[in-house]
Amino acid sequence: MDVTHDSSGPLIAASRSLLRDYREFLLAPGTIFTLVSGILLGVAVLYQASGLVTGTAPEAYGDWIYLAAALVGSSFIWYSAIQGIREGDFTADIPVSLATAAAIAIGEYSAAAVVAVLLLFGGLLEDLVATRADRALDALARLLPDRVTVRRNGEDLSLSPDDLVIGDLLIVRSGERIAVDGEILFGEAAVNQSAITGESVPVEKQKGDTVFAGTLNENGAIEVRATRVGTETTLGQIRRLVADAQEEKAPVERVLDRYAKLYTPAAIILGVGLWWWSGNVLQAITMLIVFCPCVIVLATPTALVASIGNAALRGSLVKKGAAVETLAQVDTVIFDKTGTLTLGELQLVDAVPFDDVLKTSLIGYAASAEKFSEHPVGRAVVRAAEEQEIGVMDPESCELLTGLGVKARTGGHTVLLGRPKLFSRMGITLPGTVLREIDARTREGKSVIVVMIDDVVSGLLIFEDTLREHAQETVAALNTAGIRTVIVTGDNRETAARIAEMTGISETHAEMMPEEKVGIVKRFQEAGHRVAFVGDGVNDGPALATADVGVAMGNAGTDVAIETADVVLLSDDLLKLPHLIGTSQKALRTIRQNLVFAVAVLLVAVCLTVFNILTPVTGALLHELSSIPVIANSARLIGVK
Repeated sequence: MDVTHDSSGPLIAASRSLLRDYREFLLAPGTIFTLVSGILLGVAVLYQASGLVTGTAPEAYGDWIYLAAALVGSSFIWYSAIQGIREGDFTADIPVSLATAAAIAIGEYSAAAVVAVLLLFGGLLEDLVATRADRALDALARLLPDRVTVRRNGEDLSLSPDDLVIGDLLIVRSGERIAVDGEILFGEAAVNQSAITGESVPVEKQKGDTVFAGTLNENGAIEVRATRVGTETTLGQIRRLVADAQEEKAPVERVLDRYAKLYTPAAIILGVGLWWWSGNVLQAITMLIVFCPCVIVLATPTALVASIGNAALRGSLVKKGAAVETLAQVDTVIFDKTGTLTLGELQLVDAVPFDDVLKTSLIGYAASAEKFSEHPVGRAVVRAAEEQEIGVMDPESCELLTGLGVKARTGGHTVLLGRPKLFSRMGITLPGTVLREIDARTREGKSVIVVMIDDVVSGLLIFEDTLREHAQETVAALNTAGIRTVIVTGDNRETAARIAEMTGISETHAEMMPEEKVGIVKRFQEAGHRVAFVGDGVNDGPALATADVGVAMGNAGTDVAIETADVVLLSDDLLKLPHLIGTSQKALRTIRQNLVFAVAVLLVAVCLTVFNILTPVTGALLHELSSIPVIANSARLIGVK
């Protein structure tokens, strides 16, 4: 049987994808005017070239096509210039408008057409960089499913995500995307949330865990109660905040805008002066063309937009362009401890049995007593027993001693466990060896629980907060980069010192109240340092707002921390912080490179114009071709890993 393969299928699919992704960009007025004038210019060039070969094409027709190209392209530039004048924004469009109008008036239609098309083409490339950065966010919006299954009043309904409300119960099966931010009420699933958090492997989710809109349930079935819907989801906030960040200009860009306002009249004065000196109007027009500041002004926004897009693609949210510049200058990073450098979750790290008690028995009895406890210590003991495959029986009776410990009857034995002060309050004197062991462990910054079985002290359980993954690598990367790292925490000094030692941080400030954290930040700032503060809690809000750059943990962070911060690490991956700082430094270097290159080309072009070497066409070519390396240099930032 003869089978014919249609090779055009993938090409058609790719074309449709391109049109979908860049629809707004392709339909923008600037794009349409650029393409139409560019096509007309191309036709005129080909028509003229064919006439030169055959000697039959009337020159007048070519001039009319050049004129059409010049008018189409220039009209958009003239409109932009007029709008700028009305708004008091004197930009590069003004001298270009004068140049093209003068060229058309003296009959240099081809020069006017080339100037207009090349200027528009430069703007088109700039818009393309911004569109490419936006495309990742548009892709996030398309991650929502078209229909979702919602259980209301005991009935399963198929609804659009737009019809969802907070509190809805969603049924999400294998292979389906999640349409809301919510909490799992039932079931387990492996969820691919790389689109939101940047995590490369699926995350195991179970009852009580949080899920995000736009993530994919790869395996399992879950019931999710919606806590955020629509634009209030993490997905919706990412789009809104990144859009705001791209629109807001950093201080460097505002300086260039102010410079451009002086630059425009300077270009006009130079053009008029050269006309008066040389008597050659074409030479004056060339000066207006090459002296346009568009390439210089282009240097900054393209780099900022590309770096913000880079952060969004890799699971970090930079809320404003100014944060990019400030991050590049940060020389001190202050970390909160609990929930930032650590998970804020206790972990059983050791069990110290006394006399003839086995370690497994000690953990087993303690886990049985704590089996139904919601206290972090109880959960940690039960989790440790499960991890070590120690059988945990149900207690026969259980009494919660609020704030101190628990007393239970299990396996025919009475088990009492709690902090040392529990036993002192009950009038029980602990042996000296036990007290010395407790004191030694406490000095290490660890929490100690005493376990008594049948009125005999049978052992100690040692707990500590779990260090966040990549915390050590993050601090090492910052230290290697010459950035000072500091811990400022409300926790006790011993615990802070232990975490500092584990991570490689040399300076700690412990037992700090929120206003004291602010004082530490200000002290560094007054000493001339640029400070980034990394935190997650409500008590970190003031420090996050005071620091030059506030960085919040997106998953573990509270709403106060996230709203106050300039940067949000959506996946709580601290390693993204050195990446952000490095990318920001590359962005500033890119801006400087762009400016040096643009000014160098400008000086060369001015000199060539004064000596009447450049014409309007060659001047336009030199000026606009110089914008291509600038834009390409900025676009590289999107791919920095």
